Amino acid sequence: MNLTNKLRQFLPQQNRATPSPNPPADLDLVLQGQEVFTPFGACYVVQKNLPLQKKHGFWRIGNGLEVESHNLKVLGQEPPEDFKVEDALFLDTETTGLSGGTGTYAFLIGTGRFISTHFVVKQFLMRDYNEELAVLYLVDQELQKTDTVISFNGKTFDLPLLHTRFTISRLSFQGAQNHHHLDLLHMARKLWRKKLESCSLNSLEANILGINRTNDIPGFEIPGRYFQFLQTRQGELLQDILQHNVIDIVSMAILLYRITLTTKLSPEECDCPWEAEALAQMALSRGDHQQAISYLEAARQLCTETEQEISILHQNALIHKRQAQYDQASALWRRILMLNEDDLVAYEELAKFYEHKAKDLGAADQLTRRALAVAWQTKSPKIPALEHRLSRIERKLG
Repeated sequence: MNLTNKLRQFLPQQNRATPSPNPPADLDLVLQGQEVFTPFGACYVVQKNLPLQKKHGFWRIGNGLEVESHNLKVLGQEPPEDFKVEDALFLDTETTGLSGGTGTYAFLIGTGRFISTHFVVKQFLMRDYNEELAVLYLVDQELQKTDTVISFNGKTFDLPLLHTRFTISRLSFQGAQNHHHLDLLHMARKLWRKKLESCSLNSLEANILGINRTNDIPGFEIPGRYFQFLQTRQGELLQDILQHNVIDIVSMAILLYRITLTTKLSPEECDCPWEAEALAQMALSRGDHQQAISYLEAARQLCTETEQEISILHQNALIHKRQAQYDQASALWRRILMLNEDDLVAYEELAKFYEHKAKDLGAADQLTRRALAVAWQTKSPKIPALEHRLSRIERKLG
């Protein structure tokens, strides 16, 4: 390609339908969509209307309509004051690369929204590179109908990528201006990062939503499959990709419901220690110390692992200490030492308590010596501070 042709790529496109230079075989029979013409050319659109009664994992798709905005604010999200999930747009992209950047195209952009009787998934497919403008134009039309976009990792990947593609294509990204954006990945991490090894969508589906994908194409194979389609024009190569995208979007709607369902739990209603512990942190961030303590106590009653129980006791003791409830805090630190006699933090905190609050220098001396023994054994950086503390206590005792 000579320089003139390269530069011509960046000129504004003419408002006319541009046919694909190498049209694929009839996709209608394979994907059951239709070709749509726009002022910037043609692209392919597939729409699926999923009944609200249809099960997706443990729940019905229609459960997604039960989301309330105040439950999202608990997670630090800021939906619009009059937020209704039926006015929001779920968005997910399939791309030619997983790293982003100016060389990455969003060849398939899927959207989902609730209507009174169905959950509508609409997918905009770029059958060749010259159809990008048409896809972006139609997606922008969808975005202009909503003030809230819901994605999974869209804050880091999907939305920045679309901004880049609109900028390169010289199109105004009107639909995404001043949108509220709810990223489900960040919400899910707040609730389940300690419970799960990964908070990927697949992991959340399998461990939280009860969704078992069968014969699903792995995400890392999708770019290669699309490039193969560009070479062979075989529509069957796209079937798995579009189905994968549909599942992603429907799972997002169910995940949003599951997240808000969890945030509504009272301490007595919790049945998962990790969720109760996460809810305690959210209560603490709101300044509700008593509610945080209640959630932590519920988490301790539910947990079966000593390591988690110790972590919960440390969090609980720290809250009591900050509230100047030193007797309660000291009882929790002693409980920690019953579970782990080498817990340096518990020794150190108890030594502080006996030196400064209980005024029992003998106990403070004994606990500081035990803390030093643990610190020397573990080569802790706290050794100088503990030695200084011990010297001070000895002077007081002298």
